[in-house]
Order: sequence, then structure tokens, then C-alpha cells
Amino acid sequence: MRSEIRKCGSCGRYTLRNTCPLCGSTTSCPVPPKYSPEDRMGEYRRKAIMECYGDNGKHNKI
Repeated sequence: MRSEIRKCGSCGRYTLRNTCPLCGSTTSCPVPPKYSPEDRMGEYRRKAIMECYGDNGKHNKI
């Protein structure tokens, strides 16, 4: 089920339109994507995190 409500990234106003009626910037869906245990792109995302942050991942603790 898809949400019809959208949120403006610059002013924070909620609307049903693709552009904000107040400031004119583009809006996005405020709901995060659903979690799926069958994450098809998970391997690539983890590989990109390892390349960017190293063996320790996103954590600074060693």
C-alpha cells in the first residue's frame, strides 16, 4: 500500500502534491521503505559501506 501524503524537504509542510504549494520545492514520501528479509541489494550496500568506511563499518569504536 502506497502513501499519498508527501512532505516538503525545505519547509516541512505536508501536502498531496509533487511540489510544495508554499515554497515550490519538490516533495518526497515521508514513510521509509518496508524492510524485507529478502533484500536483493543488501550485498551491494554492505560492500559500498565497507569500501567507504573500512573494516569497522560505520562505527568509530575499535
